[in-house]
Amino acid sequence: MKILFITRAYGDDAGGMERLSWELIQAMKQLPNLTVSVIARRSKPKDSLSTSRLKSIVWLVPAMLKALFMAPRVEVIHLGDPLLAKIGWLLKLLYRKPIAVTVHGLDVSYQGPFYRLYLKLFFKHFALYLPISQHAATRLAPWQVTGQITIIHPGVSDRHYDPAIPREQLSILLNRALTNEVIVATVGRLVPRKGHRWFITHVLPKLPANTLYLIAGEGPEKLALAEAANDAGVSNQVFLLGTVTDKQLIHLYNTIDAFIQPNIKIAGDAEGFGLAMLEAALCERPVFAANLEGISDAIKNGVNGTLLTAEDATAWIHELTAFIQNPTTSPTARTHTLATFGWASQAKRYQQHLLALQRT
Repeated sequence: MKILFITRAYGDDAGGMERLSWELIQAMKQLPNLTVSVIARRSKPKDSLSTSRLKSIVWLVPAMLKALFMAPRVEVIHLGDPLLAKIGWLLKLLYRKPIAVTVHGLDVSYQGPFYRLYLKLFFKHFALYLPISQHAATRLAPWQVTGQITIIHPGVSDRHYDPAIPREQLSILLNRALTNEVIVATVGRLVPRKGHRWFITHVLPKLPANTLYLIAGEGPEKLALAEAANDAGVSNQVFLLGTVTDKQLIHLYNTIDAFIQPNIKIAGDAEGFGLAMLEAALCERPVFAANLEGISDAIKNGVNGTLLTAEDATAWIHELTAFIQNPTTSPTARTHTLATFGWASQAKRYQQHLLALQRT
């Protein structure tokens, strides 16, 4: 089978959508009897969300021209997200090629009127829709698409696990000595839905004083998080690390005591899945996450993490206090996560469903 991947968000050092496209394509290239062609816009991790969106729109024109040239040579076309719907619509119209599209959630629930009109015109009649979670599938339902809907969760790459890394590496990253501190961390874009500010304001002040909260990532909430920490009297416990290198991320995942994902509900901005949680679980870190949206597809309560009611400060304080008083690692989290979400199995699922399109 010859397949053409088209993605506007592509990279191994950026956000979840970018890494999904990157790792999916790398995994598919390793499968036998498969020829992979790619049209991709390489994402820059330091770009703001508005800058990234603008660059994507500009990129669509040369991408469409390349796709018109390459599409006749392949059997199946995969779009990285619904913003590429017009390209898929045109290729389907001209070449009668089956089109598959991955759906992340926000890309079909965004309420902008022009964007919704765009989807209404170009998005509804592809052969296969691949939502990344049950939540994303629910968001897809109102569009009444005519093609098959199959949930395939993002895979996770086992490239961070290194149990030999000493705790001293975390001291170097923070530029401070660590003695009896318990370290919890979050990795991801600093946006309201991630719940960093809620956690700093409502939970962290009630945890034992030896708790440190590390936040790796950039985003529009950065200044507000620093202000929230100061207002809550925990500025000495909150570390805004900014963008970390891949090496620093490996050190972080293997030396923190726990990973937290305290998401809150924000209208029009949902969590599609949550790869960072799975990366931490692969490093045997206990994960505490809000039982919200796509997160519940990634975390199985009591197996590779603990799901807590979103914005229930009492529940978060109780669970984390118990953990901080007796911190442990989570070997079963690694076993389950690798077996359930490893790219070897997820890429084969993609191949299976895309191959079925070729035969129709």
